[in-house]
Amino acid sequence: NDQWHVDSVFEKEISNRWLLRKICHAQTGSPPGRVCYWDEHELINHSEESFLKPDWGWADWADGVIYFAEKGCLYQLNILDAQLLAEPKLLHDFNHYKFENKEAPY
Repeated sequence: NDQWHVDSVFEKEISNRWLLRKICHAQTGSPPGRVCYWDEHELINHSEESFLKPDWGWADWADGVIYFAEKGCLYQLNILDAQLLAEPKLLHDFNHYKFENKEAPY
């Protein structure tokens, strides 16, 4: 078997006793739609309920909210209390952006 897989886990305590966990995968033979390096995220509340977010490509806690990227869009997610999350708010959809090759200087 020539497959290789290493996980690194990072955790950040955030507001109202929630935990944001980032699982960083490095592997060969990645699942369909994934490259050799990919991340997934998990939110864990005060009651140890886990909310796995496998489609979040990036997430962080800043300015009292969670920001995350999913399927080409940037979202904001508010934590309402120690056990409840708000509905995500779409901040920007980047899916219509196209690569444009430009020679320097811009």
